[in-house]
Amino acid sequence: MRYASVEERNAHVRDKGCAVVDTSALLVDNAVQYLQGYHCFTVPKVIEEVKTLRHKAGVEVLLDAKVLDVVEVARDCLREVVEVARKSGDITSLSKTDLEVLALALQLKRQGRDLVLITDDYTVQNLASRLKIRCHSIKAKGIEKRIRWRYRCTACGKVYYKFLEECSICGHELKREVAGYEGL
Repeated sequence: MRYASVEERNAHVRDKGCAVVDTSALLVDNAVQYLQGYHCFTVPKVIEEVKTLRHKAGVEVLLDAKVLDVVEVARDCLREVVEVARKSGDITSLSKTDLEVLALALQLKRQGRDLVLITDDYTVQNLASRLKIRCHSIKAKGIEKRIRWRYRCTACGKVYYKFLEECSICGHELKREVAGYEGL
């Protein structure tokens, strides 16, 4: 299917709006039906994570129908997401793919798009809420509160509110723990 313009290309899309999808959104059984009404965006690493033939076929359907676009993320947005993830303590639980998906959502939001991030990943949802990006889950309930993390040294007990590789006092390993909860 070839289109003459962006408007013509998107004319067939029911107006659920714009969505950024992570791998979890593409691996649910009804992904093609669920995402059909959105204009979806994702990053190349998400496509690489789709391994089974059945799920790859679903991704191909979305790509061919022009429901899904694969986009490279802007480096400045990626740097900002990494910094927010470090400050929040989420960095240790997010993959490079997760960080890129969040950066793409931030990038599109800054371009003025009204979007939703579709993910069942609670850590991605936690950081998205800090970036003021709306999230929808397909299978999971979704987060109700945002978690604040801290790191405690396993040897001396020193507490840090920002991720470090090791304790600055004794050099031992740090363990992540919940510091508290915030409303969304």
